[in-house]
Amino acid sequence: QEFGCHFLQEYYVVSPRTMATKNLKAVVLGATGAVGGEILGQLLVNPAWGEVVVVGRREAPVPPEYKGWDPAKLQHKVIDMDNLASEASSAFEGADTVFCALGTTRATAGSAEAFQKVDLEYVRAAAEAAKQAKVSHFSLISAQGANPRMWASNLSLAHSLLYIKTKGLAEEAVKSQGFAYTTILRPGLLARGDKARTAERAFSFLLKGVPVSQVAHVAVQDSTSFHAAKGGGKPGVRVVENGEIKSWRDA
Repeated sequence: QEFGCHFLQEYYVVSPRTMATKNLKAVVLGATGAVGGEILGQLLVNPAWGEVVVVGRREAPVPPEYKGWDPAKLQHKVIDMDNLASEASSAFEGADTVFCALGTTRATAGSAEAFQKVDLEYVRAAAEAAKQAKVSHFSLISAQGANPRMWASNLSLAHSLLYIKTKGLAEEAVKSQGFAYTTILRPGLLARGDKARTAERAFSFLLKGVPVSQVAHVAVQDSTSFHAAKGGGKPGVRVVENGEIKSWRDA
């Protein structure tokens, strides 16, 4: 069952005084990207998380602003993403949450099909691997307006529609696994600082984006609070829309 964000924020976000002392294990996919890198850094400096495994094509650098973390917490699992299920299965074992921030652009990927491979097929493979490993929580970074029923075409002029549809299909792929708890974050325009994409720079004059650090903060705090409550309350799907991400306040 899918629940509204406001209800679940009240239900799962708890005071730091009640935080669980368990050393939680996280798996992060997409850590070389802007949001994924911030998730990685915030997990490493958060004492609730004792083990962080980055799964990807290459090792991901930790953003330099995150300091004082224990290097023993961080592991890298470098794999061929086309063989995620077989090569990364050990990384998912014992994980409490999988944070999935996989995403690319059509220009970077080279084609509509290559874009869909990253933003949909790799996400689906990650969700299936997490479910196989009995992970209780899957946190997906999606996008504002994601809609699996959107009409779309592989034509470059219609890529914005394909993007929205692909993100929606990725959400459905994750939800279909039936995790005890699923979080879907739908940020709008991202404020990446020096890493901003061309389109984001253009629209930044008109619209104020949400900082990637804020998106990561919501993802990490949502998961930490869920585990602090020992998974109590109604399990289900939590969708955090852009406005809620911007206005998020920790309990």
